[in-house]
Amino acid sequence: MISPIHIITIGLGFAFALGLFKGLGKNFTAALTLLGIALMGAISFQWLFAFITSGATTEVFTAGFRPPYSINLLMGQNEAVLTSMINLVGFLGMMYLWDTLKKQGYHSMLVYIVFIMGMNVIVMTRDAFNLFVFMEVVSIATAGLVILEKNSKSTQAGFKYMIATGVIAGIFLLGIIFSYYFAGSLNIDDIVASNLYLLKGGSIALFLLIISVVLELKPFPANGWGLDIYQAATPGLSALISSASATALYFVFTKVLAMAGDTWYPVVAVLGMLTFVGSNLLGTKQENARRLLGYSSIGQIGLLMAIVGFTPYLGDKLQFIAFTILLTHYFAKAGLFWLAGLIKSEKLKSFAALRRKPFYLFLFGTFVFALIGFPPFPSFYGKWELIMHLANSNMYGWMAAVLIGSFLEGIYLFRWLGYVIKSDNSKLPEFKIQWNKIVPVALFGVALYIAGYYTNTFTMGGMNMVFIQLAFVALLFILDFLPAAVKNTIAIAGMVWYSYVTLPPLWDNDMLRFIFAGIFLLGGILTLIAGYSYKGKRIGFYPVALLMYVGLTQIIMAENSLQFFFGWELMTAGSYFLIIRGKRSMPHGLSYMLFSIGGAYTILAGFGLAQAGHSYLTFDMLSQVTLNAGWVFGLLALGFLTKTASLGLHIWLPEHMAKQKAMFHQWYRLYFLRLVYSD
Repeated sequence: MISPIHIITIGLGFAFALGLFKGLGKNFTAALTLLGIALMGAISFQWLFAFITSGATTEVFTAGFRPPYSINLLMGQNEAVLTSMINLVGFLGMMYLWDTLKKQGYHSMLVYIVFIMGMNVIVMTRDAFNLFVFMEVVSIATAGLVILEKNSKSTQAGFKYMIATGVIAGIFLLGIIFSYYFAGSLNIDDIVASNLYLLKGGSIALFLLIISVVLELKPFPANGWGLDIYQAATPGLSALISSASATALYFVFTKVLAMAGDTWYPVVAVLGMLTFVGSNLLGTKQENARRLLGYSSIGQIGLLMAIVGFTPYLGDKLQFIAFTILLTHYFAKAGLFWLAGLIKSEKLKSFAALRRKPFYLFLFGTFVFALIGFPPFPSFYGKWELIMHLANSNMYGWMAAVLIGSFLEGIYLFRWLGYVIKSDNSKLPEFKIQWNKIVPVALFGVALYIAGYYTNTFTMGGMNMVFIQLAFVALLFILDFLPAAVKNTIAIAGMVWYSYVTLPPLWDNDMLRFIFAGIFLLGGILTLIAGYSYKGKRIGFYPVALLMYVGLTQIIMAENSLQFFFGWELMTAGSYFLIIRGKRSMPHGLSYMLFSIGGAYTILAGFGLAQAGHSYLTFDMLSQVTLNAGWVFGLLALGFLTKTASLGLHIWLPEHMAKQKAMFHQWYRLYFLRLVYSD
């Protein structure tokens, strides 16, 4: 096993080598940078694999001494996962920025590899002063990479970033000095064991340490300098700041917060939730894509801060909830920033150019739905567990804040998605397809689905069967180039097969489900038969139509509330894409989606209140509700009535129906209006 300290030696060694071999050309220095990051990644992935297979961890002591007389590095479970994530996005980011860094010269590559190395160290180090040093290294490298863009916007943003991080570093250093005075050691584990929060002076030290790291995470409203960095930096660099740098600093935050015991949890929860809700609220007014992604990035980190503050309520699910949301943010935000780098304009409507390449549109939609928390992505399971545990602890205010913040994020992300799908792109400039820029985006898009599948296996009440159906939907997307008649036949064949394996068992065991499943499946087959009258390819129709059917059948077949909600969200996603296919349907698609999200969140809240006090998710819990019964059934009813467009909740429907083709009218009458009765 290669010692993790060699991540540092490789980073520094290759940085010096870039200066020595700069005369061999920019291609050579770029390849050398890529090789150095690959070697650092190989070490971290080696330890990740070792931990998965044998639980191996290691601690490195420098200079032959143990703390407090030396600096020590730890490579455990969290460190192996996070350094692997940092090095992976660092490697792919170098591929993406290949031409940009070559143009800027070897010095930018030198700064880049030090930037990646520094983030590895702040994750692994267990020494407070060493943490301070490499946080400064990362800050300086970040500002340097931004300023190397050589335009007035990036220069101003880089300068403000340096000023802000310089002030924060001073506060952090003061906290280290005070903590060393009271704890007698710079080792983080020694400081944790010293219980500084029990001392008056120690509390001051903890305040300085924690508030400085919180400021590094750019909390609302003190985050203007952070938003400027997201907007001014090249999107390839913004992807790294949002995914890698934010991940590393979030882990630093958890290490520092451990020094304070449980005394700071309420404060952190308030700061995090204020950032989550406030950033997403301001994001609803943004028309600049990069700044919008900055608000979303800061909001997601705010939610992660709040989750740490909820530690007393989350129990053994804390790491699962935090990691699923962090992982989704890591993949989706890097992917969106990388896609933003393909579009020359920063205006939201300019991203309609992505529609010329259906695969790019698919990736964009994947990242948006993942960030909102739709299935089958990891964040769906994380937010489900978060709401269930908050409800179980009677934290109804926090539960409402999480759902409100998520709804606000949905407003601007789905508005943006609507622009991409429906805005006029005839006058937008073409964009080049470069393999080194599409490979990172594609890998992160696929990784989200893989991560969602494996997250499902760790969730109580999960369902693996539905992933087979989703794989069939993916197959139809891959075959979307075929004529409509061929795809129609494949879609009907898939529904016939699923009817064959589903309906006979229901006939013997559950007549009510058999009736409604028959309506949905056999009715769907009959509806699709009419599809043979359409000519051409009907691009995009069959995958989303089948996605809606997957959701509908999952609702009928669900054995518990999680499976039901999974199907409900899939049905919402599929029907949204069918709706937005209509003429001039962009505003109506957005209103449908916002009403659907609002309804879904009321159903989620209702399930959370119903599940409180129960260790199972089956529908039997609804018959045993005694506490808050009015709220439980009121929230569930409100969610169902929203989807069926009942009086008072129907304002999205009339204009939308006027823009749709006859087939959608049939679907709406056949499925949505019957759905509430099946529930």
